[in-house]
Amino acid sequence: MSRNKISKETIPEGFTVSLALVDSLPVLFFGGTAILLGLIIKNWITVIAAIVVFLSGALKVLWKLIAALKKKNVWPLFMQMRIAMPIGFLIFMISCIYSLVRIDKDLLNRSFFAMPQLLFFGFGVVGLIGMMLATFLLDSSNPKANWVEQIMNSIAQGCFFLGMLFIYM
Repeated sequence: MSRNKISKETIPEGFTVSLALVDSLPVLFFGGTAILLGLIIKNWITVIAAIVVFLSGALKVLWKLIAALKKKNVWPLFMQMRIAMPIGFLIFMISCIYSLVRIDKDLLNRSFFAMPQLLFFGFGVVGLIGMMLATFLLDSSNPKANWVEQIMNSIAQGCFFLGMLFIYM
């Protein structure tokens, strides 16, 4: 079981511009999902947490672009995604749960637990679980492992975005 082998001294190898661009997809999908969710549940803490996660994701993409183009490890850009992103996600999830508990249960059932959005949300959750397992089980310094993580994340975030689009429409 190989864990993250990237250290402050690591010069990332094998990261490409195309990998960084693929990594931007889940960041954009998450941003779109968070905006739509914020419009639906009207909770400013959710929006602030979503912005933290979105900005952390954008900085991760920047880190990969720099790694691909300059063959350089900008350590603060790498480390922030290990700190800011999980904290932002935790606050986002707590505020979403808090907001969802407070909204009308009929609206909740008609919106979030109806088809086809429930199917998209289910696939999104499965994709995120797969991505988290890949994050912990694969070597993040290996670009092939990174491709696996980003493809899973892109599909998962795309599913969440589609589910949220169905609710918003």
